[in-house]
Amino acid sequence: MGNQLSAYEEKPHEVDLGSKGRIKGVQYDAKARRYAGVPYALPPVGAHRWRKPRPLPNSYSYTQEDGSPFDALKFRPICPQGTFASSAEKDKGPENYSEDCLMLNIWTPVEERKDGKKWPVVLWLHGGWFQLGEPLQELGMDPTEMISTGGLNAIVIGIGYRLNIFGFLAGEALLEDSNGESAGNFGLWDQRLAMEWVYENIAAFNGDINNITLGGRSAGAYGVHAQVLHDFQGETQLFHRFYMYSNAIPAQPKALPDVNPQFDEICEHFNIATNISGPEKLDELRKVEYRDLIAVIPRLKNHTFRPVTDNIFIHSGFTEYHHSGAFAEEFKKRKLRILIGEVLNEETLYATYNAPEPNLASLEMQVANYYSHETTKRVLSSYKLPVGSDPVEWKTLFGGIIADGQVRAPSRWLVNCLSKHGVPLRDIWRYQIAYRLSFITDKVAPTAWGVSHAMDKPFWNFAILHGPTQAERPLMEDWIRNFVAFVQDDQEYDFGTKAIDEMKVATQQGCIEIQQDARWGELVKLGEVFADDHPSQDDA
Repeated sequence: MGNQLSAYEEKPHEVDLGSKGRIKGVQYDAKARRYAGVPYALPPVGAHRWRKPRPLPNSYSYTQEDGSPFDALKFRPICPQGTFASSAEKDKGPENYSEDCLMLNIWTPVEERKDGKKWPVVLWLHGGWFQLGEPLQELGMDPTEMISTGGLNAIVIGIGYRLNIFGFLAGEALLEDSNGESAGNFGLWDQRLAMEWVYENIAAFNGDINNITLGGRSAGAYGVHAQVLHDFQGETQLFHRFYMYSNAIPAQPKALPDVNPQFDEICEHFNIATNISGPEKLDELRKVEYRDLIAVIPRLKNHTFRPVTDNIFIHSGFTEYHHSGAFAEEFKKRKLRILIGEVLNEETLYATYNAPEPNLASLEMQVANYYSHETTKRVLSSYKLPVGSDPVEWKTLFGGIIADGQVRAPSRWLVNCLSKHGVPLRDIWRYQIAYRLSFITDKVAPTAWGVSHAMDKPFWNFAILHGPTQAERPLMEDWIRNFVAFVQDDQEYDFGTKAIDEMKVATQQGCIEIQQDARWGELVKLGEVFADDHPSQDDA
């Protein structure tokens, strides 16, 4: 895929944050301005590894000691991570990594609004299984054209947060180490602090704190769901609508005892004594170089680091909170709106990531890297297992289970919980992207993958610099209008669906249609299996 971002004329531009100093970014033609690598927290390094993020002190100033503005011209290092071989998810090129990664990448429009109002704000949580990714730093995710040519006319902010072992190591040892303040979920705490920074500072960029949209793809959408739940615990409202591309929380995340074996496995790998306390073990782990921590991840049996139920950020009672209507009531109270959906072939990419060996024990182990053992056992009983040892069959099954469990089933279960408890259809926008754009060639991802997980990036990011055909350009223009209307809170816009089991679809033929969701009933029921939800007779 080509990208002509370097063709823009660039010139520096400064923004003044008052007592917090000045930041120098770059303006691209008359299209957008970008401020890259803006810190929103103190570095989570050394003794602060595996602790909640620390806000910048009130005395902090972005202006440098010599009086010059903070240099936000270039991207800064991202959280240390492994690599993923597929270019469908990875289009970064060489990157530098650092644990000092709690940064924001901020894009703003150039032209002032004619009505004198401030710009809407879009917060973006990137995907990557919570194991990898970056805050809008790959060329294909640059929002310059979306903001300008696409008509979004909003501020777009990519949030950098801790990933993998740095963001989601969890367990009872961490709870003891923090005196009950945290036990994991550090990446979620990072996201939350970034959202608070935006709420407090984005007015200096001409952003409207009363018009903030939160969203993400894949693990980012899971993070959105977690942030919504956390926001609902208090009175503060940090966003006014949210979008979730290809993910949702399917079940109560693992409890702390469930992830203790992962913590123990890491300690064993680094030969940390078993007869010392949890906090002492963490002290030893904090001495390990970040490169060595990253290197050990693929060797672990418990190799995936994810959000957990710590009863601090993520609380118990996930299923009942949704099923009872309490989630829907808070949704309505806050006057929220949701945009949620998927691509046609979610399973093909999921099947390639940590696929099992062709046997039941390996399948159970890999599925259990996503879910608790109880959820894994419950879910596997809903699928027909291969009778032989054909690795393709087991890999395909695994891809289907994870695609159902991470995307298809929980998204339908979620919107069904909203709809049946009185959230009107005008506030639930469901979609599917079934069209593979021509510039996503076989070199990018195998044609056999179809429209796989994350292939919707160019649609939602209005990535016209990739070179769509003459027929595809108007398709992309029509599609981005959905997002523009959502972000601008256009109450007059008719999304088009007339029932909860309908979706707006970018079809395989390159048209946009309202279609019946053929798997609605099946996947709502499967969502109940994942969530361990037991509808009453009145719900049935």
